[in-house]
Parts: sequence; C-alpha cells; structure tokens
Amino acid sequence: MLSNLSVVNNQFTGDLLHIATMESLEYLDLSLNKFNGPLLTNLVQLRKLAYLNLSSNELGGTLPIEFHKLEQLKYLDLHMNNFSGDIMHIFSQMGSVIYVDLSSNRFSGTLDLGIANDSFLSSIQHLNVSHNSLSGELFAHDGMPYLDNLEVLDASSNQLEGNIPSFTFVVSLRILRLASNQLTGLLPEALLKESSMMLSELDLSQNKLEGPIGIITSVTLRKLNLSSNKLSGPLPLRVGHCAIIDLSNNTLSGNFSRIRYWGNYVEVVQLSINSLRGMLPNETSQFLRLTALKVSNNSLDGFLPPILGTYPELKEIDLSLNQLSGFLLPSFFTSTKLINLNLSNNKFSGSIPIQFQPPTDPLVSAENFSLVSLDLSHNNLSGILPSDMSRLHNLAYLNLCSNKLEGTIPDDLPDELRVLNVSFNNLSGVVPQNLKQFPESAFHPGNTMLIFPNSQFAPKDSSNLGLREHWLHKKSAARISLIACLVAGAFVMALADLGHSELVKHEEGTSSPMSILSPSNPSSSKSHQFENPGSLRVSSPDKLIGDLHIFDGSLVLTAEELSCAPAEVIGRSCHGTLYKATLDSGHALAVKWLRDGITKGKKELAREIKKLGTIKHPNLVSIQGYYLGPKEHEKLIISNYMNAQSLDIYLHEAEKRNLHPLYLDERLRVAIEVARCLHYLHEEKAMPHGNLKSTNILLQTPNRNVLLTDYSLHRILTAAGTAEQVLNAGALGYRPPEFTKSSKPCPSLTSDVYAFGVVLLELLTGRNSGEIVSGIPGVVDLTDWVRFLAEQDRSSHCFDRSLVDKHNGERASRILDEMLKVALRCILPASDRPDMKTVFDDLTTIIR
Repeated sequence: MLSNLSVVNNQFTGDLLHIATMESLEYLDLSLNKFNGPLLTNLVQLRKLAYLNLSSNELGGTLPIEFHKLEQLKYLDLHMNNFSGDIMHIFSQMGSVIYVDLSSNRFSGTLDLGIANDSFLSSIQHLNVSHNSLSGELFAHDGMPYLDNLEVLDASSNQLEGNIPSFTFVVSLRILRLASNQLTGLLPEALLKESSMMLSELDLSQNKLEGPIGIITSVTLRKLNLSSNKLSGPLPLRVGHCAIIDLSNNTLSGNFSRIRYWGNYVEVVQLSINSLRGMLPNETSQFLRLTALKVSNNSLDGFLPPILGTYPELKEIDLSLNQLSGFLLPSFFTSTKLINLNLSNNKFSGSIPIQFQPPTDPLVSAENFSLVSLDLSHNNLSGILPSDMSRLHNLAYLNLCSNKLEGTIPDDLPDELRVLNVSFNNLSGVVPQNLKQFPESAFHPGNTMLIFPNSQFAPKDSSNLGLREHWLHKKSAARISLIACLVAGAFVMALADLGHSELVKHEEGTSSPMSILSPSNPSSSKSHQFENPGSLRVSSPDKLIGDLHIFDGSLVLTAEELSCAPAEVIGRSCHGTLYKATLDSGHALAVKWLRDGITKGKKELAREIKKLGTIKHPNLVSIQGYYLGPKEHEKLIISNYMNAQSLDIYLHEAEKRNLHPLYLDERLRVAIEVARCLHYLHEEKAMPHGNLKSTNILLQTPNRNVLLTDYSLHRILTAAGTAEQVLNAGALGYRPPEFTKSSKPCPSLTSDVYAFGVVLLELLTGRNSGEIVSGIPGVVDLTDWVRFLAEQDRSSHCFDRSLVDKHNGERASRILDEMLKVALRCILPASDRPDMKTVFDDLTTIIR
C-alpha cells in the first residue's frame, strides 16, 4: 500500500479529485506544481495522513471544515495558493497539529486563537498566517490563550489592529513577526526582558507603535526590528545580546553616545531617520563584530572618533545627512573590510586622506583594499584628488560633488568605476580619456576650468553659471523640506548595496517611486547611469503658494503642509526630478517636479493631468494630484510612494541585493500582469503607456504585486519634450524602428507593443534591453541577437541560464518557447504586430 507520495517541483496540473482514493497515504507532498481547483471535502478520507504539503500551487476556494477528522495530521503547509475564507473556522476544526503555514493566501477574519480547538492550542509549534487579509485585534475575545509549545508566530503583512499582547504565557516562543500591520499602543516591555525566555527574533516594524524603548535585558533576543513606527525617547541603554538592531524611521532623540553601553554582540546597527544628536564616543572598542553602522538623516554633530576606523569586521558606514565636521579618517581608505562609505551631506573639511604606505603585512596589498562605494558629496572638502585613489581597485561608485576640490582628475582611476560625479567643485584641466564614458553632468556644472577631451568648447565663465549653482553651496538645515529640495533640483546618483537595508537603483531616465533608505549598488551595465538619493543644502522659499489639487478625497493636504514635508531626491528622468515627501501623518508621497520647458502650458497641463488622474487599475501607480505655482516652471505631479523594487533590479541585481530571484512562473505572471494593464490602457482608455521599460515596472514588496508607473506622461509634454522621451527610450533599447523614420515620433499603441516585446525578451534572457551584442554580423542589440538565434533554430541559447538550470522539464520548455513566440511577434514591423488584447490572451493561454 502506498504510504508516501512526493512529486515536488514538477509541472503537474489539474485538480486533486483522485487523491482521496489513496487512503493509506501518510505523507503527501505536491508542492511547487500547478494543481488548481478547490481542496475537496473528500480529502478527509485520508485518515492516516500525518504530513500534507500543497504549497506553491494554484489551488483556491475555501478549505474543508472537517480537518478534525484528520486525526494523525501534524504538518500542514498550504502557503502560496489562493485559498480564502475565515481563518478561525479552520483553526476551530484542527486537531493536534504541530506545523501550520497558511501564508500568502486570501484568508480573512480575526486572529483570535482563544476560540481555537484546545488540542490545537496545546500542540501547535509553528504558525504562519502572514500575507493574508486578517483584521481586527489579536486575541480580542478571550485574551491571550495558553500556547504551551508555540515557537514561531508570523502574522506579518495583514491589517491587524489594536495593542500587542505581552505573550506572557507563551514560554516557548522563539520568533514573533507582526510587521506591516496597523498595530498601535506601547511596545510590550515583557518581550524585551529576560522573562521572554526563548525569544530570539522580534519584528514589529511598519506599525504605529508609540512611546519609549526600555532597557533590553533579554539574553536570547538576537534580531530586533522596530523600524518605521512612532517610537520616541532616547536609545535603549542596554540591548542585551542583540546582534541585529533596526530602530530606523522613528522619532528617537537624545544622545547617540548611549551606544557606548551596548555589548559586543552587536553586528548591525540601523538608526537612520531619527533625531539623534552627538556622536559615537571613542570609548567603544567592544564592537568587534560590528559589520554595519547606519545612522543617516539624524542630527549628529562633532568629529569622527578614531575608533570608528578600527572595527575589524565593519563593512558599511552610512552617516550621511547629519552635521558632522572635522577631518576624514585615513583608516577608512586602507581598510580591507570596508565596502560602503557614505559621509555625504555633512560639514567635513580638509583633504581626502588617501595615501597608501608600503604594507608591513605581506598578505596585504592594494588589491585587498575593499572599498566599492564612496560618497563624500556635499561637504567642505578641499585640496586635490589624491593620485593613490587609483589604487582602490574595487571602487565602482565615486561621488565627490559639491565640495571645494581643485587640481586635475587622476588619469588612472579604477577600471571598475561605473558611477562618477565630481560636479560643483573647482577642478581644472582635461577630463581623462578613460572617463569619456560618463556624461557631462558627471563633471558640470561647476569645475569651470575643466573640459572634455577633444572638446572644442572653452571652460565655462563662472559669471554665467546662474543662481542654481550658487544655491547649492548655501547652508541649510540637516533635514531638508520638500520645497528646499525642489528649488535645488540637483544631480544625484545611486550607490552600493550591502544587503542590510532596503535599497533601490535609479537609472538615468527613471522616475519610478521606489523604496529607498540608503544608496544602492551600481549595475554592471554601462547603458545605465545612476542617481544618489539625498537632500541638498539650499536656501528656499517659505512655502508653496500656488494651487494644489488632490483627486483622492481620503488624502487631506494643503500646499503649505506639502512644502514643509521632509523630502529626499530619489530619482531623475527626462521628465524631471522625483522626490519622496513624508507627511506628518507618516504617509509618503512621490512628488515629481517637472522640468522647465518640456511641458505644455498650465491650462492644458491641468486638463491632461486630471484625465490621467481618473485612470485607476490595480497594476497602475495612479496620479493623486498636482500643483501649479505662480511661476511657469513650478509644476508638480503627486502620487503615492511605493515600497517596491523595479523589474530591472530583480532581473540584473537580485543576487547583489539578496533578493529572491524571479523564477519562470513569476516571470510569466509579471508579463501577464503588465499585458493586462496595457490592454486596459489601450482598450478602455485608448491611451498608450508611452514609456514602458523594466525600470518603470515595479514589484511591490512583500508579495511582488506588479505596478506600472510613469504612464501616458507624453500627453503633458511639448513636441520637444516628447522627442526627448522617445530618444531616451531609444538609448535604452525600447524605441521601435519606425520612430527612426519619423520627424516627429510620438508614442502609440503599436510602439507600446514593441516595448512590451523588449520587456518580454529581458524576462526570458536576463539581459539588459540596451545591451550591445558584438561578434555576430548584423547584430546590434538584444532584439537583433534574439532574432538571429531564432532564425538559426537556436532560440534556446538565448534563455536566461538560471531559468534553464532551475526549470528543465517539458512544461518549462513549452512556457519559454511560447513566451518567446509572443515576444518575437511584438517586435515585428508595426503593421504586423498584434494588439495588446491578443498579446494578453496569448500569454494567459500559456499559463492554462
């Protein structure tokens, strides 16, 4: 008799109707397949079943309510399906189950375990109900039940409300995750005390908790995440045995020097976006395990303590957006561990102390110097660029803009350099030949005596630089208001991701609202330029005095409130500069300041934005409103700020960012969702997106919902502005060939189809859209290369290697081939391309 059945990670489809006939089954694992339909009530006929794993399928509907008949069931995993219904109806029927994972479904109702089955309460050890639609208070009716053996409880990413119980009687609890809910009240002190017994991980981030953080005395707690709440007061005086501490994005105040009392267990400290002052004291030699220190966007002042350059494991330092002064530490630049150093937007002075001495240790050489990302921008640094900078062989990102540096640029900067900004300095001479790959904006404005190689233009006369450059050097507060950022309108770049914080990349030409707490890693692709999020030191008007129009009635906002909102630059594109503005309520907005001279007049602009604001779709980042100031160039578009990463990052930088890669089914889902949204725009609104590319496709965390941004903005542009947008698309490989023959190219439904075909090719190949493919006659870019392989009957050679290695069955081959056929049809000549309805239908047929 069959007792064990496992068909994990195949491509089986259909329903589970016949499973119930295998009554001898004790172990059943059908995970990672494509089974669909409901979970039938006859499943309870498997009376001997102890292990049931149906995760990562396409099953749906409500669950049978007779789980108590499966008396032997100990392990139940149904995560990543489409099950729905009241979750407490399920728990009230369960017996002595040990492990239950119902995450990433559509369950609703309250999480009130007090009304669950007694045998379930006494036996359950692991319970995961995260990423559902649970609401109400935790344990509302009967209070905190006795959960004698519960070790893991994950209810994150729901809509839970109310206070957090103390979990006093849950003595075995090791992991508690309640992040991304609407929980309020004070932080339960018992969870941070020795009385918490076994608790090793506590994640209460992205809630609405208030009040102080008391002394942490737990000797078991290792990971503590209280970020993105409303916690106040000073830093905790003790943190017990915590290794990873994230208290960022709160309203903590007081002196940063309290960190001196923290123990030597600390590895990661994330305190960004608070109101801390002071500086790290030099008496902190105990941090021998510290790998990341991130305290950006506070009010730190004083000098850098020498001890900071001696921590043996330190890989990342981010002290940007503070008021630190004095000289830089030479030890930063000779470290063999430090990878990311961000000291931008402070008051540091003196020279850049990069001067290598012959190593006394024969195992240390220039190749061992680890620095990959260096941001010293917006300080008061002076002197010349050190020639020894060329010995930082791993340096990929260098931002020195807005200082007082002089002299020439070294002609042997590292070959690994991918992002460079030295603008707004006093450099002179000729830009070295090996730096010609960088745009002029990497060197100018500023540097009035600096010219490009082979340039026929003389250095710029400083009297003609205009007010913008002079604004950039004026003093302002460390926390910059939105209007200050808008007046600055400055150049920004992105930097290296070390995996400890939530980061994003912004390519030149991208204006997608995205989550950003600190700089991110430069891509290896030379077809991208990047921007560094950060506010600039400028003087600004007191307030916005024009007309603010908000379409969403639930968002109550005045122009003055918007102007006072703390803000940071998070991207720049051909349309303008994008800012993240955080309101007093904590709600974050993405505000796009449109570039002067590329948009239509205010009356026509307002009419078009209002039309765009009426467009609502689950896969669109909708426009929430706009602002028109008294001056012609004061034009803003407002939308909600999205906590998301772009498809471009998932395809090209997932490993660097420690992101879960996109496997085949997820890539197909992304394609279908994008096609669905384009079909809606084309059929329902008769509007092309007009600017489709992988950086304008967002995957919203944590469940990777697909969102399109920057839709139909060509409607508000002048002919010259539209031409610039089209040119930008061409540089990135999304421009259809018919545009090259038109004197006034304009986005159309068929050009959307072409761009979508290019996105499909990116999903299939893992390559950048604008990547140049050489070595094959007639092949120029990605589309040419794929066509060439298809014509040679070698289309399988174009597929992303990671997909082929992961999915090598018949089903995977069929999906890849069918997706490629759709992509190739999309990049046919305009008259032969299918419409988006056909494309959407073809893609949905594949998944069926």
